[in-house]
Amino acid sequence: MGTSTPGERDFLLAQARELYGRVVYSHKAHEKQADIYDARHRRFQWCKVILAAASSGTFLAALAGVFLEAQISSLVISFVALLLSAATLAGDTFKYGEATQRHRDCAARLWSVRESYLSLIVTLQSSGADLPAARQRRDDLQAELEEAYGNAPRTSPRAYRKAQQGLQDQGDISFDPGELDRLLPEQLRQGRNDADV
Repeated sequence: MGTSTPGERDFLLAQARELYGRVVYSHKAHEKQADIYDARHRRFQWCKVILAAASSGTFLAALAGVFLEAQISSLVISFVALLLSAATLAGDTFKYGEATQRHRDCAARLWSVRESYLSLIVTLQSSGADLPAARQRRDDLQAELEEAYGNAPRTSPRAYRKAQQGLQDQGDISFDPGELDRLLPEQLRQGRNDADV
């Protein structure tokens, strides 16, 4: 099993727990950033649809002609067309759909690393943990994490606040024991009665 100093398991465990916590926040922040961009993308799309329908039809011209003078009516129609052009340009410039996908991809990579850190924590908490193998796994995870962060798009303070709120106040990745037991097959439930199985 290799040599280890007293307390080395505790130090490895403390480091793995700290890194797990950081990855949990990063993962959730990227999920929230993807949600923010997705909502913006959908709003832009709806705005473009509504403006395109309004500016391309004779409906707007007829409606404006009923309530407004001809000169003002043509200004209103021109303004709606200008808004459509601006919305189209903004949608092409900001590319919220692409940004959404980049954050979702990053969140998926971070989820994998997060779950691997969780497995490392379980390994380190078990009796007879192979510390040299655990050190190697920690180093491998560090390399995976470095690659994930190196390719990660930036998140906003708003996404981080939403992640923090979800994790701390809403329990986004936690379960109460009864809820978790209901999600697991009966043979894996902790609250099961062995006499019933």
